[in-house]
Amino acid sequence: MTKIMLISPPLSSDPRVKIPNHQVPLGFLYMADILEKKGFSVKILDCPLYYKIRTKISETSIKFGLQPEQISREIQEFKPDIVGVSCSFSMFESDSFDMVDLVKKISPKSMIVVGGAHASSNTKHVLRNENINLAVIGEGELTLLEIAQRYRDRKRLDNIKGTALIRNKKIIINKPRELIKNLDDLQPAWHLLDLKKYFEHPDNSLFVIRSPSINIATSRGCPGNCSFCSVQTVWGRKWRAMSAKKVVDDIEFLYKNYKVRHFRINDDNLTLDKKRIIEICKEILKRKIDIKWDTPSGIALWTLDKEVLSTMKKSGYYRVTFGIESGSKRSLKYICKNIDLEKTRKLIDHCHKIGLWVASFFIIGFPFETFEDIKLTEEYILTSGINFPFVFVAQPYPGTKMYQDFLYAGLLTSGLQDISNSTISKYRTKNFSAEQLNSFRRKIYIKFYLSKLLSYMNPVVFHREFLSKIKSAEDLKYVLKIMKSMAVNLVY
Repeated sequence: MTKIMLISPPLSSDPRVKIPNHQVPLGFLYMADILEKKGFSVKILDCPLYYKIRTKISETSIKFGLQPEQISREIQEFKPDIVGVSCSFSMFESDSFDMVDLVKKISPKSMIVVGGAHASSNTKHVLRNENINLAVIGEGELTLLEIAQRYRDRKRLDNIKGTALIRNKKIIINKPRELIKNLDDLQPAWHLLDLKKYFEHPDNSLFVIRSPSINIATSRGCPGNCSFCSVQTVWGRKWRAMSAKKVVDDIEFLYKNYKVRHFRINDDNLTLDKKRIIEICKEILKRKIDIKWDTPSGIALWTLDKEVLSTMKKSGYYRVTFGIESGSKRSLKYICKNIDLEKTRKLIDHCHKIGLWVASFFIIGFPFETFEDIKLTEEYILTSGINFPFVFVAQPYPGTKMYQDFLYAGLLTSGLQDISNSTISKYRTKNFSAEQLNSFRRKIYIKFYLSKLLSYMNPVVFHREFLSKIKSAEDLKYVLKIMKSMAVNLVY
């Protein structure tokens, strides 16, 4: 039987990061299910899950996850014919390359396939690593299946849709693969993971209202055209969704079989279809599935109204995360987000009235952004009435318009920075150094939480934005978790 090992490599980070973000590798789980149903043996090795293992690389860099000798042992025991390595973000390319080189050393006869957002958007750059046999572009399920079938049947691998490879020292990029039309056909191979380890990871336990917590996805693609987002490199711009019944079937399965009580729905545009999201919520209520859920990847403001939000709240939705991004109209125009900031304030107000906690993403450090733009964003964060801001520094991901703008402005003369991320950036802009942007970000957090504490001295504000949401001991416990989250945010 042909064996396939799917590996998420250990990830580099700044030493100041104490708790790295980490969730269930849904992409691997979908691929594994399809492969197993076709007779392949699959093993998933999710190295960053072991976050307590911190390996010092240099004074400015560490790695989270299994060490090389531990990974080597897993590879030697499983003896994979094919190894798939994730290369999801540009900043982790060197981590993926380290893994590719290790696999080649330990198992030289294994075929190595690399996929993910970075491999999809910067394919030629990725293929400069000569140990990579194939790069997958876009959705990986059907492409990896065809690769595995051809490998098993000893057929040629040079014309597979959705792949790229090197032949005779030339990079060949094959035709794109058609997107999966019916997402109801997808099913995660949950049995391949020790879910208890994910439930215990701080990212899935410390900052959610109820545990155990797990991430799921119910749709793919987004019709938006945000200049900073690279989602379309994998999922495309066409929005595709699972049926409401399928979504709730999956939730109920995890609820009954793994006792999951909190769901983090990571869709890029969950509420695009109003009828569908209402059907999902009503089906949860009909089946009496007692859960809490939220949308940590954000939710599109323009898809929401009072009916949608109220129905979501009744079904267990407790925290909305908006993608406001900026308080500067100039910056909003640059990133192609048509947001009415005053209407957004009213929507935030409504969320408070129905008892939803309100969070929002904000980004500073666009390539041509000025100090005035950043101050406008800061002012909006301080006055909009949100409970939690998530403030990031813009990163030039390949495959995005913003990457091209950074490039043409001469801001990437040193290339892509390996350990740069949206919380501790290594990229300068036209007007600011990376250190200045990181300092702005930290000061915004400090000002926000100080101003929030002061505003809560007004009993009307305190009740509307905070006290009205505490209806049970569970709610009070969540507030204590929030306070811990605030402390983490202020560390770096």
